[in-house]
Amino acid sequence: MTLKDSSIKFEEHVPLGQYTTFRLGASCQGIIHCQTPPQLEETIRGLTKENKKFILIGGGSNLVISDEPLDCYVVRYCTDIPIVGQNGTVLSVCGSTKLDHLALFAAQRGLEGVNCTTGIPGTVGGAVVGNAGAWGKQIGDVLASVDLISPAGVKKTASAQDLQFTYRDSILKKTGDIVVSAVLSLQRGDAKALLEEREKILAERKTKHPDLRYEPCAGSFFRNIEPTSKAGKRQAAGWFLEEAGGKKLKVGGAVIFQKHANIIVKSEGCRSQDVYELSLQMTRVVKEKFNLDLVREVRFVGKFRGMPSDVREIIW
Repeated sequence: MTLKDSSIKFEEHVPLGQYTTFRLGASCQGIIHCQTPPQLEETIRGLTKENKKFILIGGGSNLVISDEPLDCYVVRYCTDIPIVGQNGTVLSVCGSTKLDHLALFAAQRGLEGVNCTTGIPGTVGGAVVGNAGAWGKQIGDVLASVDLISPAGVKKTASAQDLQFTYRDSILKKTGDIVVSAVLSLQRGDAKALLEEREKILAERKTKHPDLRYEPCAGSFFRNIEPTSKAGKRQAAGWFLEEAGGKKLKVGGAVIFQKHANIIVKSEGCRSQDVYELSLQMTRVVKEKFNLDLVREVRFVGKFRGMPSDVREIIW
């Protein structure tokens, strides 16, 4: 793999665990670190020209990468320095910007609409793909448009309607198009009130979610349950898991977080295969007790023993 831009960092055969919040996973052929749209576009053009197979990751917060090395390159589109432009109540944000950095940027400037993403790990690009959110709100609510690039290097702009947003999902999971940047249409709010709300959200998340520094995980593993009628609200998957005895489940070093039955955490000796097998047990106990089919939110990357035979992609 050759890169013209010397500012683009490239590493060969690096364990991918260090680039995911689960801290699990084998290596790949090489990882290319992109922070800006020009770096991303150059990298994808180069990989396409050389006919190199690749996948893209952001903050690595919603992934379980296999114990078996990936037979491809990984493009990591992530930056610790927010890349955000403001024009009144409209923000233009690079897909590599961390989601919580965006939430803070908006709150400090008295812009309302993305405070719900406070404390959620990952990047803006990943958030758009998965329509991330909390408290009954999601990023798709405020998205105006996105600039995309296909794995073949074709650029286009799409509206929020084009992305076919649903709960924790978008058409991008099927097309594989990459979010280069996004335009968000927000509302005027009170900066002081938004920052106070932000602190409350962070405190609330601290009581329910693991500290990733000490208990690596990928966040909530399954989507909440859709209501049986339009009048109802989604029900927490964690409630069904707890009622079904999910907190007692364990496979190898993969265990259930004791404060939240919908979160798998890494303990000593944990392998990615353990996480996969534990997730199957979680779906089984809920199916047996409630006849409900849990829908996975976390995505698996690579090959796992017992994986469905119809999987044709690296990320599934």
